[in-house]
Parts: sequence; structure tokens; C-alpha cells
Amino acid sequence: MIKNIIFDMGGVLIDFNPEKTLYGFFDRETADLVLREIFRNLRWSEKDRGTVTPDDIMAQVGPMIPPHAYDRVNDMVHNLYPYMPPFPEMRGFIASLKKKGYRIFLLSNASIDFFDNKYRIPALDLFEGYLISADYLLLKPEREIYEKLFSKFGLEREECIFIDDVQENVDGSIAAGMKAVRHNGNLDDLRLNLRNAGVDI
Repeated sequence: MIKNIIFDMGGVLIDFNPEKTLYGFFDRETADLVLREIFRNLRWSEKDRGTVTPDDIMAQVGPMIPPHAYDRVNDMVHNLYPYMPPFPEMRGFIASLKKKGYRIFLLSNASIDFFDNKYRIPALDLFEGYLISADYLLLKPEREIYEKLFSKFGLEREECIFIDDVQENVDGSIAAGMKAVRHNGNLDDLRLNLRNAGVDI
């Protein structure tokens, strides 16, 4: 029986879409460079792991950035949250799950600046707890981060279902003993997939 619903953040609660953001600000050559060297690069993953800082990234990549783009890129690297608006429909959806008695948690690959920016995400006031990857030097889909989730909140894995937009992370959570569904951005599809997995919705 499902009792706990665990949400990812980027792509589920907020719009993490660096391609859209960068192509909106810069010419294609600059946007492609920033994507390749920062946001779709191991550097960004290691920032989420907590082993690389924004200053480290800019020290490595800053010399490659065209002068006209440097300040904006530096701003994004130090705090991307203003560029990742929340999906407005998610708060009401999560409130309906909570009203049914489900416990709600967050499991996200994110750096420690999450704690200074969580106020930007209205749905988070409905969450019982957060597990942020950088706090533990881990990343999804590593098995250890799911095990840390269970131990931190005292959860039975067979009573949990995880929602993520990345299939690799969904697969990792299933391997750790949870149910899981991939969110494709369509809330009706998410409702159906959760219902099919045994959530009362």
C-alpha cells in the first residue's frame, strides 16, 4: 500500500529548461557553448553533488564566455532559481494528495542553494521533508541516495512511490525497491500513472 509520495524538483515542480532559458537570452553559438560547458556538463552534476562550487565553475569556464554574456551566465551559475519558474498546477495537485493522507517528500539532485531559494516554490510548504543530493555528496540514480531517503525519514520502500522526469532516476528508484513513475510534463498523464500504480487519486 502506497503511503509516501516522493517528488523530484526540476522538471516536476519547477521548469528546469536551460535550453529554453539560454536561447531566450543569447545567440545560438553562445547558448550552445554555455550548455555544453556548464548546464549539460559534468560540472553541473558535480555542483549538485556538492563537490563543485559556482566559483569553481566560473573559474574554469569564465574565460570561454563572450564578454556580452558573462554577467548573465555568472548570475545563472550562482543562482538559477529565478530562471526556473514553478509549475503553478503542482501545488493544488500535491495538496489533494496530502488531503488524502499521503506523506509528501522531496528527493532532488540539487546544490545547497536550494535552502535559500525554496521559498520560490509554493508547493514546498506542503512537504514533510527534503533530501537534497549536495547534503550527502550523492546523486540520483546512485543506489545510496535512495537508501538515504528511506533511513532519513524512516520510510518503508514498498510504501513509497517516486515521481521524476528522468527515466534513469525512475529506474534507479525501482531498483532500490520503490514504485516509480516518469513525469512527462502532463498532469493528466501523471494522475493516470499514479492511479495505475495504486495511488488513490
